[in-house]
Formats: sequence, structure tokens, C-alpha cells
Amino acid sequence: MLRLEHNVDVLCQLISNKADNELDRMIVHRIKPRVEYKSTLPPSMAQNILFIINAIRKGSEIIKHKRIDIIHTNSFSPLIVGSILSKIHKIPVVATIHDVYKDINWKKWAQENNLSIISSIVGSLFEKICLKMPTSSIHAVSNATKQDLMDFKVKSVVKVIYNGIDFERYDRLDVKKDYKNYVIYIGRLVFYKNLDIVITSFGEVLKKLLDAKFIIVGTGPMRQKWEKLVSELGLDQNIKFTGHISHEKKLELLGQSSALLLPSLVEGFGLVLLEAFAMCKPVLVANVRSYKEIVEEGTDGFMLPAYDIDAWSEKIIFLLRNKTISQKMGCQGRLKAENKFTMHNVADQTESLYFELCSKSKST
Repeated sequence: MLRLEHNVDVLCQLISNKADNELDRMIVHRIKPRVEYKSTLPPSMAQNILFIINAIRKGSEIIKHKRIDIIHTNSFSPLIVGSILSKIHKIPVVATIHDVYKDINWKKWAQENNLSIISSIVGSLFEKICLKMPTSSIHAVSNATKQDLMDFKVKSVVKVIYNGIDFERYDRLDVKKDYKNYVIYIGRLVFYKNLDIVITSFGEVLKKLLDAKFIIVGTGPMRQKWEKLVSELGLDQNIKFTGHISHEKKLELLGQSSALLLPSLVEGFGLVLLEAFAMCKPVLVANVRSYKEIVEEGTDGFMLPAYDIDAWSEKIIFLLRNKTISQKMGCQGRLKAENKFTMHNVADQTESLYFELCSKSKST
């Protein structure tokens, strides 16, 4: 998709026993120590420190041998690696920040994962250190994230580039689109996804629509707790957890649903919303600031008070009862996404940022 066929080297954590691999001008280097994500908890502090040390070594080797022009990194440990490599080798670094995980969210994270208050303090401190690392530019995925970064008083210039998707990846599978009597959630099962509100609201949905279903796709530390809630409410026949599934199976389920639900309380963008639009599905989201940049109220989705059980049940019933409206709203979402949230737009804007930073670096 990038116009000039750039060569890219990727440094990432070694997950299980996956080996290094090469794909279409991109080489993936998996950096020790090996980490497991069975619990979906992040790597330990010791693992992060070892990753930083090993990634700096490997990154320096690659930069020296391949004359790398620019570094692009995500937040937390990779951001520290990228910032240090940038200083050592005097090349620009861009940091992508999806969202800012504020102090109150760290405390909730520790609580929900049965971790000590010390873990939340360390996590919050680690985030602050990462966001204060010097970078040539910060890439925020939404204006909401940019504002959070400004409130955090980051020193780098912040550039907003929205996420995008490759629509061909969804269209070429030729998934049959229908609007069956179920809604769907796709994502990690972590506390800030706020699924307990939707699960609870489904009891009200079933009073009006006895055969309605809610399919929950994904895995995470909250799965057992939310499965228990479903059982306690007597909703086992109508709410199903799939666990991790393939991309093809995910699109099959999404393609025949009547709406995607995303009640998340913390989200920099919400890429799954674009997946729903790609499959011509409307979305129900919590009234999080970043979603206002994606969802147009009443046109391609609805924004609902995060904790209002009645509001969630009302809109779920509305879309399940009005499949023609659901289809129309989903198609409106598809049209908007094709114009605004494509991978070509992301590539063009990212490439322009690279050229701008490289030009400045060479002139100094």
C-alpha cells in the first residue's frame, strides 16, 4: 500500500515458539524473553527490562547494517527502545499512542486482575516514563487521544492519523451478509470493555425478543467472571462466548449479525468499528469521546450512556426488530469508512510524516 515499497524491519516480543519470518519486504525479528499470553496479562517488569535490553542490541545491529532512515514504535517498552535507538543513531522516531491509561484505570486494572496496589502504581509510573520519552513526533489515532496527551503535557509534536482498514481483505472472502436475530461483541475480555452492562441489559432484551442472542468473540482475564454473570442471570442459552476464532470465522459471525456492540470505557479509536462498517453493520457504542470521531449518531450507529442498562436494551431491541433500518445504517457506515478510514489514507499520511521528519533530520 505504501507507494515506494519501503523495506521494513519489525522488532517484537517472542510469543511462544514463533520464529522470525519475512513477508513482502518486511522482516519480523522476535526478541527474547519468550512471553506467554494465556492470561492476557502484560509481560512482567523483568520481562520488559530484558526485552528493552535485547531489542536495543538487535535494533542497533539492524540500523548499522541496513542504514535505517526512521524508527516507528508503539507505546510502553517499545517506545523506550525506539527513543534510545533514536538518540544513539541520530535518526528520527515516531511513537504511536492509542490511548492514555490514566491513574484511576490502572487501579481498576490491578483490582480486576487480582494484583496489588503496588502493581497499579508501577504501571502508572511506567506509562508516565514512556510518554515522557523524547520522540520526533507522536502519532495519535484520534483527536481524543491527542487531547489526553496534551493534558499529560507531552513535549513532542502530536500528529493525528486515524486508523484504517483494507476493505479488499474483507470483500474478497465474499462473506454472506444477513441480519439475523443476534448482536455481537469482538475484542479482548478486559474490565474496561464494560461487557457486564450489556450482559445485564440482555435480560430486558429477552423479555421482548425471546430468541435474541448475544455472541461474545474474544478472550481475556474477565471471561470467567462474565461467564459466571451470564449463568447467574440465567442467560446461558442466549449469550455465547466463542473464545479466540479465525479472521474468517469472525467475519462470518459479524456478517450475519444485526449490530456490533462496543461498550468500552477506554478506547483511543476502536478499529473493530471499521470492521463492522466494512460488513455493513451499525454499531452501538458507549459515549466515549473518541467514538464521536467515528460514529454519527442515528446514521450509522448509536452512542449510549456507558452504564445505562435500559438505554442499551432499548437500542438492541430496536435494531433487532428493524432489520431494514439496521441494514441501511450499516451501509451508511460502509460508505463513510470507504471515504475516510482506508489504509491508503493511513499510508499516505504516515509516509508524508516520515518524509517530513527525515528531511528535518538531514538538514540539522
